[in-house]
Amino acid sequence: MAKLARTDLEARYELFNKFALDDQRNYYKNTLTKYRLSARQVNRLRAIFAFLTGLSAAGAGFIVQSNFVTGARCNTMAVNGVAPTVSGDCANLQVLVYIFMVGAVVMPVLGQIFNTLADLYQWDRMITIYDSALENIEVADAQSPLPDMDDVIYAASVRAFTEGTLAVMNDETAQWGQSIRTPPQLERFVAEQRDRARRTGADADYNAERERTGNKNPPPSEPPANP
Repeated sequence: MAKLARTDLEARYELFNKFALDDQRNYYKNTLTKYRLSARQVNRLRAIFAFLTGLSAAGAGFIVQSNFVTGARCNTMAVNGVAPTVSGDCANLQVLVYIFMVGAVVMPVLGQIFNTLADLYQWDRMITIYDSALENIEVADAQSPLPDMDDVIYAASVRAFTEGTLAVMNDETAQWGQSIRTPPQLERFVAEQRDRARRTGADADYNAERERTGNKNPPPSEPPANP
């Protein structure tokens, strides 16, 4: 890369730091907050439905065992031809048993719905990915240049800072099994602008390559605009 002026390096650093690293850091933080909230809510609901399932089964079993078995006060089966005396609240207990039985069947279904939701969105896995990305982007930020650095070290620090940040963003994107695909219109625009910069001698990378290869020929002039 061709040697750039200190003011140019400082401007590039400030732009990249504000519109790349800071934006990406805020995105990671906001995403982590959203995913942690979603995971916490779903886990809470799963625990509630699991508790209600056990409570319903235990409640139905306890009421039946204590009130409806042979010899209990709500048992309507005759013993030695004599019908037992039935308490007035037995009908209410029977309704309560039915409610507990329905709950013991429905609650696991509702809990399974939230299990499926957690498996579908995989919030725990996403939290791990973004938490790691946030830690790595802080490491990249630690390579930020300092104002009291000399020009050579400042330029190297800017390059390391930029490459480290882009590496973190690329690694985070790769976790999804695909890379960012640049729109064709943007690729054409970038190619046209780089070609124009090359023709006017403003492309630092192209100038550095010409210096390295010893190419002293001037860059091709820009063709005239189409009428």
